[in-house]
Amino acid sequence: MTGAMEGYRNALLAKLDELWAAEGAALERAADLCAESLANKGVIHIYDTGHLISHELIARTGGLVAYSRLNLVEPSEVNSIWRSRQIAEGQATVSGLDVERGLVDWLVAKAVLKAGDVLIIGSVSGTGTRPVELALRAREHGLKVIAITAPAFSAQLKSSHPSGKRLFEAGDVLLDNHAPYGDSFLKVPGLETLICPVSGVSAAVLMWTLTAGIVERLVNRGLEPSVFRSINLPDGPTLVQEVESRYRERGL
Repeated sequence: MTGAMEGYRNALLAKLDELWAAEGAALERAADLCAESLANKGVIHIYDTGHLISHELIARTGGLVAYSRLNLVEPSEVNSIWRSRQIAEGQATVSGLDVERGLVDWLVAKAVLKAGDVLIIGSVSGTGTRPVELALRAREHGLKVIAITAPAFSAQLKSSHPSGKRLFEAGDVLLDNHAPYGDSFLKVPGLETLICPVSGVSAAVLMWTLTAGIVERLVNRGLEPSVFRSINLPDGPTLVQEVESRYRERGL
Protein backbone atom coordinates (compact mmCIF):
# COMPACT_ATOMS: atom_id res chain seq x y z
CA MET A 1 0.00 0.00 0.00
CA THR A 2 1.12 3.53 -0.69
CA GLY A 3 -0.15 7.04 -0.27
CA ALA A 4 -3.38 7.64 1.63
CA MET A 5 -3.98 3.96 2.43
CA GLU A 6 -0.57 3.63 4.02
CA GLY A 7 -1.16 6.93 5.79
CA TYR A 8 -4.41 5.59 7.23
CA ARG A 9 -2.71 2.42 8.45
CA ASN A 10 0.04 4.36 10.20
CA ALA A 11 -2.34 6.92 11.71
CA LEU A 12 -4.69 4.20 12.95
CA LEU A 13 -1.91 2.16 14.56
CA ALA A 14 -0.64 5.29 16.30
CA LYS A 15 -4.16 6.07 17.51
CA LEU A 16 -4.63 2.55 18.87
CA ASP A 17 -1.29 2.72 20.69
CA GLU A 18 -2.48 6.00 22.21
CA LEU A 19 -5.79 4.39 23.16
CA TRP A 20 -4.28 1.42 24.98
CA ALA A 21 -1.68 3.55 26.74
CA ALA A 22 -4.30 5.93 28.12
CA GLU A 23 -7.38 3.78 28.79
CA GLY A 24 -5.97 0.84 30.73
CA ALA A 25 -7.14 1.98 34.16
CA ALA A 26 -10.63 2.87 32.92
CA LEU A 27 -10.93 -0.48 31.16
CA GLU A 28 -9.98 -2.26 34.40
CA ARG A 29 -12.69 -0.35 36.31
CA ALA A 30 -15.26 -1.08 33.61
CA ALA A 31 -14.37 -4.78 33.58
CA ASP A 32 -14.74 -4.91 37.38
CA LEU A 33 -18.23 -3.38 37.18
CA CYS A 34 -19.37 -5.68 34.40
CA ALA A 35 -17.99 -8.85 35.95
CA GLU A 36 -19.59 -8.03 39.30
CA SER A 37 -22.93 -7.43 37.60
CA LEU A 38 -22.82 -10.68 35.63
CA ALA A 39 -21.72 -12.66 38.70
CA ASN A 40 -24.95 -11.43 40.31
CA LYS A 41 -27.10 -12.34 37.29
CA GLY A 42 -27.20 -8.84 35.90
CA VAL A 43 -27.34 -7.79 32.25
CA ILE A 44 -24.98 -5.59 30.26
CA HIS A 45 -27.11 -3.29 28.11
CA ILE A 46 -25.55 -1.60 25.10
CA TYR A 47 -26.88 1.54 23.48
CA ASP A 48 -25.30 3.90 21.03
CA THR A 49 -26.49 6.68 18.80
CA GLY A 50 -26.36 4.90 15.47
CA HIS A 51 -22.70 3.96 15.18
CA LEU A 52 -20.92 0.67 15.74
CA ILE A 53 -21.03 -0.91 19.14
CA SER A 54 -24.74 -1.76 19.36
CA HIS A 55 -24.22 -3.90 16.24
CA GLU A 56 -20.65 -5.13 16.69
CA LEU A 57 -21.17 -6.70 20.12
CA ILE A 58 -24.59 -8.33 19.82
CA ALA A 59 -24.88 -12.08 19.11
CA ARG A 60 -21.30 -12.21 17.83
CA THR A 61 -19.11 -15.27 17.88
CA GLY A 62 -16.72 -15.00 20.82
CA GLY A 63 -19.01 -12.42 22.45
CA LEU A 64 -21.07 -12.59 25.61
CA VAL A 65 -24.68 -13.72 25.47
CA ALA A 66 -25.23 -11.28 28.34
CA TYR A 67 -24.67 -8.31 26.00
CA SER A 68 -28.13 -6.96 25.21
CA ARG A 69 -28.92 -4.21 22.71
CA LEU A 70 -31.13 -1.57 24.33
CA ASN A 71 -33.84 -0.72 21.83
CA LEU A 72 -35.35 2.62 22.74
CA VAL A 73 -38.75 2.30 21.13
CA GLU A 74 -41.50 4.53 22.39
CA PRO A 75 -44.59 2.37 23.07
CA SER A 76 -47.96 3.77 24.01
CA GLU A 77 -47.31 3.06 27.70
CA VAL A 78 -44.59 5.70 27.68
CA ASN A 79 -47.10 8.35 26.66
CA SER A 80 -49.20 7.71 29.75
CA ILE A 81 -46.16 8.03 32.01
CA TRP A 82 -45.04 11.41 30.75
CA ARG A 83 -48.59 12.73 30.39
CA SER A 84 -49.23 11.82 34.02
CA ARG A 85 -46.11 13.77 34.96
CA GLN A 86 -47.24 16.66 32.81
CA ILE A 87 -50.58 16.83 34.60
CA ALA A 88 -49.01 16.46 38.05
CA GLU A 89 -46.53 19.27 37.35
CA GLY A 90 -49.12 21.53 35.71
CA GLN A 91 -47.30 21.69 32.40
CA ALA A 92 -49.07 22.98 29.34
CA THR A 93 -46.68 21.32 26.92
CA VAL A 94 -44.53 18.22 26.80
CA SER A 95 -40.81 18.68 26.30
CA GLY A 96 -38.39 16.29 24.70
CA LEU A 97 -36.88 15.76 28.13
CA ASP A 98 -40.28 14.62 29.46
CA VAL A 99 -40.42 11.99 26.77
CA GLU A 100 -36.92 10.72 27.58
CA ARG A 101 -37.69 10.54 31.29
CA GLY A 102 -40.93 8.69 30.61
CA LEU A 103 -39.09 6.26 28.38
CA VAL A 104 -36.52 5.37 31.04
CA ASP A 105 -39.25 5.05 33.68
CA TRP A 106 -41.12 2.65 31.38
CA LEU A 107 -38.00 0.55 30.82
CA VAL A 108 -37.48 0.30 34.58
CA ALA A 109 -41.16 -0.47 35.22
CA LYS A 110 -41.00 -3.31 32.70
CA ALA A 111 -37.76 -4.60 34.30
CA VAL A 112 -35.83 -4.12 31.08
CA LEU A 113 -33.40 -2.03 33.14
CA LYS A 114 -32.76 -3.18 36.71
CA ALA A 115 -30.62 -2.05 39.61
CA GLY A 116 -27.31 -3.89 39.44
CA ASP A 117 -27.26 -4.01 35.64
CA VAL A 118 -24.63 -2.18 33.61
CA LEU A 119 -25.54 0.21 30.81
CA ILE A 120 -22.90 1.03 28.19
CA ILE A 121 -23.74 4.18 26.21
CA GLY A 122 -21.84 5.20 23.11
CA SER A 123 -22.04 8.69 21.61
CA VAL A 124 -19.14 10.37 19.84
CA SER A 125 -20.16 13.96 20.55
CA GLY A 126 -22.01 13.05 23.76
CA THR A 127 -24.19 16.16 23.54
CA GLY A 128 -27.65 14.76 22.78
CA THR A 129 -30.47 14.87 25.30
CA ARG A 130 -31.19 11.14 25.07
CA PRO A 131 -27.77 9.64 25.92
CA VAL A 132 -27.19 12.13 28.74
CA GLU A 133 -30.67 11.69 30.24
CA LEU A 134 -30.42 7.93 29.85
CA ALA A 135 -27.12 7.93 31.76
CA LEU A 136 -28.38 10.16 34.55
CA ARG A 137 -31.69 8.36 35.03
CA ALA A 138 -30.17 4.89 34.81
CA ARG A 139 -27.77 5.79 37.63
CA GLU A 140 -30.70 7.07 39.69
CA HIS A 141 -32.30 3.65 39.26
CA GLY A 142 -29.21 1.81 40.50
CA LEU A 143 -27.48 0.88 37.26
CA LYS A 144 -23.79 1.47 36.60
CA VAL A 145 -23.12 3.49 33.45
CA ILE A 146 -20.07 3.19 31.21
CA ALA A 147 -19.78 6.04 28.71
CA ILE A 148 -17.87 5.60 25.44
CA THR A 149 -17.37 9.04 23.97
CA ALA A 150 -14.80 11.62 22.86
CA PRO A 151 -14.33 14.14 25.68
CA ALA A 152 -11.75 16.26 23.83
CA PHE A 153 -14.29 16.69 21.03
CA SER A 154 -17.35 16.90 23.27
CA ALA A 155 -15.84 19.52 25.60
CA GLN A 156 -15.83 21.99 22.70
CA LEU A 157 -19.55 21.49 22.02
CA LYS A 158 -22.70 22.65 23.81
CA SER A 159 -24.97 20.03 25.31
CA SER A 160 -28.65 19.98 24.39
CA HIS A 161 -29.46 18.52 27.83
CA PRO A 162 -30.91 21.11 30.27
CA SER A 163 -28.25 20.24 32.85
CA GLY A 164 -25.53 21.31 30.43
CA LYS A 165 -23.82 17.96 30.97
CA ARG A 166 -22.31 15.93 28.18
CA LEU A 167 -22.04 12.16 28.23
CA PHE A 168 -18.46 12.15 29.50
CA GLU A 169 -19.74 13.98 32.60
CA ALA A 170 -22.74 11.71 33.21
CA GLY A 171 -21.46 8.14 33.69
CA ASP A 172 -19.65 6.11 36.33
CA VAL A 173 -16.74 5.15 34.06
CA LEU A 174 -15.49 7.01 31.00
CA LEU A 175 -13.92 5.11 28.10
CA ASP A 176 -12.36 7.74 25.86
CA ASN A 177 -12.41 6.71 22.20
CA HIS A 178 -9.73 9.35 21.48
CA ALA A 179 -11.56 10.78 18.50
CA PRO A 180 -10.33 14.29 17.65
CA TYR A 181 -12.54 17.31 17.14
CA GLY A 182 -14.83 16.39 14.24
CA ASP A 183 -13.85 12.69 14.51
CA SER A 184 -12.14 12.34 11.09
CA PHE A 185 -8.36 12.21 11.39
CA LEU A 186 -6.67 11.58 8.04
CA LYS A 187 -5.35 14.34 5.78
CA VAL A 188 -5.12 13.59 2.06
CA PRO A 189 -2.98 16.04 0.10
CA GLY A 190 -5.14 18.11 -2.21
CA LEU A 191 -8.31 17.76 -0.12
CA GLU A 192 -9.15 20.27 2.59
CA THR A 193 -11.59 18.06 4.48
CA LEU A 194 -10.22 15.34 6.74
CA ILE A 195 -11.43 11.79 6.07
CA CYS A 196 -11.83 8.49 7.96
CA PRO A 197 -13.48 8.80 11.40
CA VAL A 198 -11.65 6.95 14.15
CA SER A 199 -14.43 6.61 16.72
CA GLY A 200 -15.98 3.40 15.36
CA VAL A 201 -12.75 1.43 15.21
CA SER A 202 -11.59 2.63 18.60
CA ALA A 203 -14.97 1.94 20.23
CA ALA A 204 -14.91 -1.62 18.90
CA VAL A 205 -11.35 -2.09 20.19
CA LEU A 206 -12.35 -0.75 23.61
CA MET A 207 -15.36 -3.06 23.79
CA TRP A 208 -13.54 -6.23 22.78
CA THR A 209 -10.71 -5.39 25.17
CA LEU A 210 -13.36 -4.92 27.85
CA THR A 211 -14.90 -8.28 26.90
CA ALA A 212 -11.56 -10.02 27.42
CA GLY A 213 -11.29 -8.44 30.87
CA ILE A 214 -14.83 -9.43 31.86
CA VAL A 215 -14.38 -13.05 30.79
CA GLU A 216 -11.04 -13.33 32.59
CA ARG A 217 -12.52 -11.99 35.81
CA LEU A 218 -15.47 -14.39 35.70
CA VAL A 219 -13.26 -17.40 34.98
CA ASN A 220 -10.99 -16.38 37.87
CA ARG A 221 -14.08 -16.49 40.11
CA GLY A 222 -14.79 -20.04 38.97
CA LEU A 223 -17.70 -18.88 36.79
CA GLU A 224 -18.17 -19.85 33.14
CA PRO A 225 -19.81 -17.08 31.12
CA SER A 226 -22.07 -17.95 28.20
CA VAL A 227 -20.16 -17.16 25.00
CA PHE A 228 -21.42 -17.43 21.43
CA ARG A 229 -19.76 -19.73 18.93
CA SER A 230 -20.14 -19.10 15.22
CA ILE A 231 -23.52 -19.96 13.78
CA ASN A 232 -21.69 -20.78 10.54
CA LEU A 233 -19.97 -23.85 11.99
CA PRO A 234 -21.45 -27.19 10.87
CA ASP A 235 -23.32 -27.47 14.16
CA GLY A 236 -23.51 -23.70 14.65
CA PRO A 237 -27.30 -23.20 14.91
CA THR A 238 -27.52 -25.91 17.57
CA LEU A 239 -24.60 -24.41 19.51
CA VAL A 240 -26.21 -20.98 19.46
CA GLN A 241 -29.55 -22.34 20.68
CA GLU A 242 -27.82 -24.28 23.44
CA VAL A 243 -25.79 -21.33 24.74
CA GLU A 244 -28.84 -19.04 24.66
CA SER A 245 -30.85 -21.62 26.62
CA ARG A 246 -27.96 -22.01 29.06
CA TYR A 247 -27.90 -18.25 29.61
CA ARG A 248 -31.66 -18.07 30.20
CA GLU A 249 -31.42 -20.84 32.78
CA ARG A 250 -28.25 -19.69 34.58
CA GLY A 251 -28.30 -15.92 34.02
CA LEU A 252 -24.59 -15.90 33.17
